[in-house]
Amino acid sequence: MKVRIEFYATLREKFGRAIEIECDGTLYGALKAAAEKLGKDFEKEVFKDDKIRDDRIILVNGRNIKDEKIENLNENSKIAIFPPVAGG
Repeated sequence: MKVRIEFYATLREKFGRAIEIECDGTLYGALKAAAEKLGKDFEKEVFKDDKIRDDRIILVNGRNIKDEKIENLNENSKIAIFPPVAGG
């Protein structure tokens, strides 16, 4: 299944605007497939102890995974990843 992962803020500087990947149809699988393509830096950005980090903002088709438990994806789902928000 093909999905699109878009990067924002400092993640965009590191990994570009977006990538399309083939995955097993799960959010975890999509992020792991992206890590295989983008390398260890990306893996460290989204995983901690082999679980999706909870200090990142991750949206699936506009819905925050912190608000809704989203595990399965549809063909052409869009995943948006934001780094932690810092302010001052």
